[in-house]
Amino acid sequence: MERGDDPIVGAPVTGPESKQSDRDARFHDFYTERFRDISGFVRRRVSPSDAPDVIAQTFSVAWRRFEHIPPPPEDRLWLFGVARRTIAEQRRARFRRFQLHQRLFEQVRPTSFHADADPLLARVEMAMARLRPKDREVLRLVLWDDLTHAEAATILGCTPNAAELRFRRAQARVRNALATTPAPIDVPAVPASEWTTHP
Repeated sequence: MERGDDPIVGAPVTGPESKQSDRDARFHDFYTERFRDISGFVRRRVSPSDAPDVIAQTFSVAWRRFEHIPPPPEDRLWLFGVARRTIAEQRRARFRRFQLHQRLFEQVRPTSFHADADPLLARVEMAMARLRPKDREVLRLVLWDDLTHAEAATILGCTPNAAELRFRRAQARVRNALATTPAPIDVPAVPASEWTTHP
């Protein structure tokens, strides 16, 4: 092999690798040039805790659509538009989560519980409070909102199998907590029928 053919000693790199390297370098320059603009734009509109995620998502879109970004100075406005849409989607997602939580809290009392059984409900809620948030949520969706595992999975953004696994795990932990926590006087134990569900 001729010396000039050896890439280790400096022969020029051509083909797809060269194009990718050039794209990486151009995006790095673009990122460096526009980061301060986008950072300021985002931080004036969202909380400090949310800003890094919005900035990262904005530049992620820019990376995927790099070939479609207009030349300067329009590229700055293009990025602002992406950031605005990212912020809007983040707020919509937060509002949807808020609505879901409101629904869960408004319907926190199972229909089979009578008003006189508040001490029992308090025991159940204390047991559920010890669960991980995702396990607690799937338990509420299935038992108290009467959703199937598949329907709960759709809301939680996971597979039906994962939802069922979370439910079974949460169900077992609540049962165990209720069985090991002394009940107040005149408060009956939670019947097993209260913790049955459909697949």
